[in-house]
Amino acid sequence: MNAQYDDIAEQYQRSKESPLRRYIEAHTFMELVGDVREQRVLDLACGEGFYTRRLKVAGAARVLGVDVSAEMIALAETQERDDPLGVEYLCADVAEIDAGGDLGTFDLVSAAYLLHYAPDEQTLTRMCANIAAQLPSGGRFVTLNENPEQTAEQLAGYEQYGFNKTAELPLRDGAPITYWMIAGRDMFRIHAYWFSRATYERALAAAGFSFVEWRPLQLDEAGIAAHGEEYWREYLSNPPIVALECRV
Repeated sequence: MNAQYDDIAEQYQRSKESPLRRYIEAHTFMELVGDVREQRVLDLACGEGFYTRRLKVAGAARVLGVDVSAEMIALAETQERDDPLGVEYLCADVAEIDAGGDLGTFDLVSAAYLLHYAPDEQTLTRMCANIAAQLPSGGRFVTLNENPEQTAEQLAGYEQYGFNKTAELPLRDGAPITYWMIAGRDMFRIHAYWFSRATYERALAAAGFSFVEWRPLQLDEAGIAAHGEEYWREYLSNPPIVALECRV
């Protein structure tokens, strides 16, 4: 996969400051991760280390962040130098990482967003296999992902949250998706791909995941206190992403 985030690393980092990322994305992701005290965690598609550092602060014994973007890894390593937590980073493509365990042994693999960057089912299946290879029997993989249940008519309507979403129609496996994001005065694009739920589950099963559960997003009650219930209604009634937990 190409490193599209090399050109937008700083803008994407600033986008993490939005209420949506704080009160829904981060809340959902960390609830999904659960208690990581003394666990060894591999954080894939780690970006600038936003969640990688949180995992370490939450008590993980070891955290390795991996991202295909050299610019994102550079931002992550700068944070680690400025405020050392003992987090490790590696610039690598998840579709190409070693499946033989050279990265180490992990109890949990996490990824805020990952699988929907595969351009085709073959790459998706290879990514899932590489993830499963990092885990022992019973190990977990948790991620946030494109919502495969969205229809073409449901893709728009997110302007008030600082982004919008378009896709090449008709929706089919490998159909390109574009997110148009606003961070401050900057507008930038993120490209992903649509796959059906059946295709995701087929790729995960082929990789050896015996348990796959799709979960809805969660809103932090602090978000209601800060912005009111109505602010979140449109997003939660038509969520563009979902959470996913898998076990080998």
